Amino acid sequence: MVTMSRASQPAVTATRLLFALAGLAALVLGYLGFDQYLAAAPDPHTRDPLNLTYHTLQLFVLGADPLQEAVRLPPSLQIARFVAPAVTLYALFEAGRLLLATEWRRWRARRSRGHVVICGDTSAARTLADRLYQDGQRVVWVRSRPIGPLELRRRALLGVQGDPRDPDVLRGAAAGHAAVVYACTGESAANLTIAAAVARLAPPGRQGLAVYAQIHEPDWALTLQARRLSVPEATVHRLDFFHLDDLAVRVLLAQQPLVAGPDGAAPRVLLAGDSTLARALLGELARHWRLHRPHPEARVEVDLVAPNATRLLERLARRRPVLLDACRITPYDGTVGDLFTAAEPRYDHAFLCFTDEKYGLQLALSEHRLWHAVDGDLVVAVDGLAELADAFRPEQSPPLLDPLNGRLRLFSPVVAGCDPALITEDLSERLARLIHERYLVARLAGGDAMGSGDAMAPWSELDESLRRANLLQAADIGPKLHQAHCAIVPRDAGGGDFRFTEDEIEELARRESRRWVAATLAESRATGVPPASRYQPYLGEWDEIPPDGKERCRAAIRDIPEILGEAGFQVVRLSDTGANRALFPA
Repeated sequence: MVTMSRASQPAVTATRLLFALAGLAALVLGYLGFDQYLAAAPDPHTRDPLNLTYHTLQLFVLGADPLQEAVRLPPSLQIARFVAPAVTLYALFEAGRLLLATEWRRWRARRSRGHVVICGDTSAARTLADRLYQDGQRVVWVRSRPIGPLELRRRALLGVQGDPRDPDVLRGAAAGHAAVVYACTGESAANLTIAAAVARLAPPGRQGLAVYAQIHEPDWALTLQARRLSVPEATVHRLDFFHLDDLAVRVLLAQQPLVAGPDGAAPRVLLAGDSTLARALLGELARHWRLHRPHPEARVEVDLVAPNATRLLERLARRRPVLLDACRITPYDGTVGDLFTAAEPRYDHAFLCFTDEKYGLQLALSEHRLWHAVDGDLVVAVDGLAELADAFRPEQSPPLLDPLNGRLRLFSPVVAGCDPALITEDLSERLARLIHERYLVARLAGGDAMGSGDAMAPWSELDESLRRANLLQAADIGPKLHQAHCAIVPRDAGGGDFRFTEDEIEELARRESRRWVAATLAESRATGVPPASRYQPYLGEWDEIPPDGKERCRAAIRDIPEILGEAGFQVVRLSDTGANRALFPA
């Protein structure tokens, strides 16, 4: 069965209803017509109701015994003997279409090119499929559970049933010829297997395939991202690993931005919960506030409430040093009720992010002291209960449930994080954002204001050429570390602070200068615009450029460990003798 667009579905339903009514009319008219036609029959049993019903049903199979030699028929019977076969033919057509639907969808899926493949039965896979279809993408959905025809028609999707880890199933979805593949099953290991299988299915020499694998454990996601970044010159296929909570918190803070008070006072935030979203949100709060605080000394006040809040804070502070720079965090090992029993705090924002989302929602709906303590919105993270969001919307008049004067907000990490634009931002792009943010922080600390120059703008508003320059610098971090016989791992307390040796800094700065010159000249050739005059002195060989240009390249190398540190990584040497090796041949 060809998958139909949503616009054609009402027409199909109307056609089916029309033929159903025609079949019913044929039964009534045929019965009445035979009763009238056989009135003159010599045998009175011929008009028996059972015989009339039998003769009427025969009309639907292109014939009836009394009509073999009939010449003059009643009008009702004339109509019935033409309508009944038409209904039968339509029913045969529909039956054949339904029987061939699965094979037709499989054939279309196998013949797809440049499409999107989504693997998984999870809510994330379903959300991605809906969102990509709404964006006009051609989507093939691979699921282990049966995919009903109604579900496919409603979403206008192509479906392949089977284990997405099986190369034959992926081949049936033409995954090797897809533009993008999302592996979103409920198991991280299965998503890794899918990513590896898709890479093997891609035709030799094919470029442009992007594979994104969902990893459910944040530490495991960091580890895999680190290993991918350490692959030198990994340009054939784009592969990245994403954790939904890391993406969702960016959307959440865009909806609930931290704003300084009229006197420049930092806001106070309540963050309660034991979920991975709570940990991701704490790091994003620090990064967000560092860019928006009125002065470098302002630190946002955060009360962290969780059963193991103290130990959690110690671990997060080791992994994300920006926390202590931008936040003043007070941990409370207990519950929100314990916090209000001991004090009467006031908050500008409150976020409840519990693994047990039902507990978090019940807390928001029943802890009346929380309502009085929060001036802004009370945000509750939910997934399975996300459908309840409409019930609390104050826009509905009246809402189904009391939204606490419009301040209760249900936030779904799956809906927020399943944004293709966010998922496609791989680690190199996230590092590029960090490079730009560090530049902004340094300039703001020096007294510059946002908008005072082309580069003094948020990443989303940055000029495309400047954004590309940061992306190219970030993409070369992995190759630089590889040349230095170094690698990155998730940040831990045992690694210590990494520093390049002076010889390493000098050699890698030479590489950075050559990279920047090549990128600048390539940009000039692509746009047809000569490099700006201020860049001209720095476009020569290393020995020819001014000292300040050399120092900028050296500073870019020295910043690499800190940039990676803010992303949750640390640099380690692959061997004790790595620092003494020659990075480049003489």
